Amino acid sequence: MADEGDLLVVLCDLVLLRPDNPCAGSLDVAPPEILSQLLAFTNAYTMLSSHNRLAVFAGQHDFSHLVHLGLGEDASNTEVFPSSALHTRLTGLVKQCAAVAAVAGPGAAAAAAAAGTAASGQAAGPTFALSGALSRALCLIHRLQQQQAAAGGRPRGRPRVLALLGCGDAAAQYIPVMNAIFSAQRAEVVLDAVVLSPQDSSFMQQAAHLTGGLYFRPHRGRGLLGVLLNHFVCDTATRKQLDEAQALGVDFRASCFCHKYVIETGYVCSVCLSIFCQASRACSTCGTAFGAGGRAVGAAGAGGVGAGAAAGAGA
Repeated sequence: MADEGDLLVVLCDLVLLRPDNPCAGSLDVAPPEILSQLLAFTNAYTMLSSHNRLAVFAGQHDFSHLVHLGLGEDASNTEVFPSSALHTRLTGLVKQCAAVAAVAGPGAAAAAAAAGTAASGQAAGPTFALSGALSRALCLIHRLQQQQAAAGGRPRGRPRVLALLGCGDAAAQYIPVMNAIFSAQRAEVVLDAVVLSPQDSSFMQQAAHLTGGLYFRPHRGRGLLGVLLNHFVCDTATRKQLDEAQALGVDFRASCFCHKYVIETGYVCSVCLSIFCQASRACSTCGTAFGAGGRAVGAAGAGGVGAGAAAGAGA
């Protein structure tokens, strides 16, 4: 069996590369320097092994595009060093986004920035289509794994997804993001994250915790390349031999299914496990009716009537 090297999928938030990034004031680095550090990392990862496979998705709040797919030296039409082509494609996407924002006007830009954040009670800001990007990354990994198995290849470690984010979480994406995280956990895909934002990403904190990945929020943007090279350039088999210091504490708060509020205590349906911030007479997800005392009515199964449906839960 041939050694197929490592498989890494990078999710790049384009807000980090845009000159109109509203969070740029909190960073000590300009967008062109962030791009140069990302390109240096992709070159270093490719140079580490000629069998390493690298894919890069880039996007913002309403899309995610595959901008690079390198399958190692055995694949045809594969660039040895992806930085040149990546620079062209990423800068082109940034210019397209800026042109669309200029045509739409400031009103549309403000509405897009506030989408998915106002419902959570947080300050409005840019968001990233994390659920869609994770789903596309997992589909690509699954396809490449099927091709690898058919060719009799042997992976060096577990496949990885590295999310490079520049904005906070969108509470409206809680359900699809958690579904993607659980799918990655079942598929044994490691989810890593580097967040260059004033706030932590509770989504990616939970993703790293559940899949055995790493989560970092560096305080200085100029040190991004050092973080990438020290912690994410090697495969998971090599990572086990390294001392990876992680910050203590993971934000396990959930978003309610009814209003998308981030809550600490809520009500859980015992049938479908949906989370709500307020007590109700029926579950809006599965339709189970709740009787007096918050107990499910008519949800008989192998064990008889369902258990209490409204229970205080630390989300």
